[in-house]
Amino acid sequence: MKKLVVLSLLFLSSFSFGQDTDSLKVIEIPSSYADRVGEPLQVKQDSLYLFRTSDVYLVNVKSFTALRNVYLSTLDQDKMTKDLIEKYSQTLRRNIDLERKLKINFQASDSLDLEIYKRTQATLANTQKALDYTLNSLEKASNSLEIVDKNTKRQRRKSAFEKFLFALGGIGIGVIVGVSL
Repeated sequence: MKKLVVLSLLFLSSFSFGQDTDSLKVIEIPSSYADRVGEPLQVKQDSLYLFRTSDVYLVNVKSFTALRNVYLSTLDQDKMTKDLIEKYSQTLRRNIDLERKLKINFQASDSLDLEIYKRTQATLANTQKALDYTLNSLEKASNSLEIVDKNTKRQRRKSAFEKFLFALGGIGIGVIVGVSL
């Protein structure tokens, strides 16, 4: 009988202890949890855990919230950095397009400047020819005026000499007529 009581006591005590462990329920953390991405498991008070991973880090709520905020701000900064790089790339593409258009405009302007330069050179050459022709004409006119001036002086001298001769002849005739009469 004593054996029966001990056996029943042993059976009842193992049954009652077994119920306590079943009600707590052991939560097993597999070794694949180390490679898991996402929110960590939240540990509850008075629960039993069986860790199959090599390392376990326990973090309180405040530390977890701080770590999560840093992670989220890093994600936001990544988004900001991507947006900034995209905007910079757009600006760079726009500037490259503007530079290309400016280069085309400069080439067009250079070709216009070259055309204007050629026309100006042609005009200057024509003006130079006109000036040379005018100078030659002025030189010829100056020579002609000198010849005319010389001829005019010669004619004056000749007419003055002729007048003198007529006057001398008139005096001579007057003297002859006056002496003969």
